[in-house]
Amino acid sequence: MIRFEGVRKDYGGAPVLDGVDLVVPAGSFCVLLGESGSGKSTLLRLVNRLAEPSAGRVLLDGRDVAAADPEALRRGIGYVIQSIGLFPHWRVADNLATVPRLLGWDAARIAARTEELLALVGLDPATYRHRWPHELSGGQAQRVGLGRALAADPPVLLLDEPFSGLDPGTRRTLQAELRRIHARTGKTVVFVTHDLEEALALADQLVVLGRGRILAQGCPAAVLGRDAAAPVRQLLGENTLAFHRLATLPAAPLARAGDADGLPVLPDDASLKDALLLMLDRGTGRVALPGPPPRVLALPDLLAAA
Repeated sequence: MIRFEGVRKDYGGAPVLDGVDLVVPAGSFCVLLGESGSGKSTLLRLVNRLAEPSAGRVLLDGRDVAAADPEALRRGIGYVIQSIGLFPHWRVADNLATVPRLLGWDAARIAARTEELLALVGLDPATYRHRWPHELSGGQAQRVGLGRALAADPPVLLLDEPFSGLDPGTRRTLQAELRRIHARTGKTVVFVTHDLEEALALADQLVVLGRGRILAQGCPAAVLGRDAAAPVRQLLGENTLAFHRLATLPAAPLARAGDADGLPVLPDDASLKDALLLMLDRGTGRVALPGPPPRVLALPDLLAAA
């Protein structure tokens, strides 16, 4: 668990963070969402002491990180940034082995972990272990960066806008990979983004920041609810908030028994946003969900939920 208690951070006499209180439960996927300058990246860097609070404290599993040796602390926390930061003079396998070597792992253990990591991030070990960073696409390099952060199996993973420089298709693919890795490993993840759609695709805990303060926090459906506060509505878009809210609501509970013959079919884990987009694409007001029994979601029910 990560806990921020009364955290303030000043730069040049001006507060970048101003009295932040936040708890990130163990095993959760917490997304920090906000515009540039909202303090989200600074808040993230307080966890691994790449920044130090001007007041307040940050606790990791009940221990104040200020009392920990910075290097030892960072070796136990995975950290991924937008620029990736792969060592250009090291092959992929050597980049993945960075932290295990610092921890004194033997060669056999490092080799086994390297194979495991490449498979985990969706890269064929035989194809990629000996490649140089300049031989990788942006998406492949970001996968290696994610694997390097996971190398020593840290319980906490910090990601600072890691996918923002990628094309939309690659970005969606890596978001799905990250969700899969989180589900498989159960790590505590803190992820920084300014993209609402990305936040909703990943978060089970959403924290909206503005001018160094928390504007809203909770599950995405609650943060984007009809009673969302005015600053949240302004930040996330008054005219599009209802549409984005659909992404936080599952479609299956609204489906009713009915004749689904010939209707386009949604995945069972689809959101109401997925349902609406499929309806628009197919020009229909009804879609089916997998059965048995046959279930149908109608547009009026979807609109009422929105």
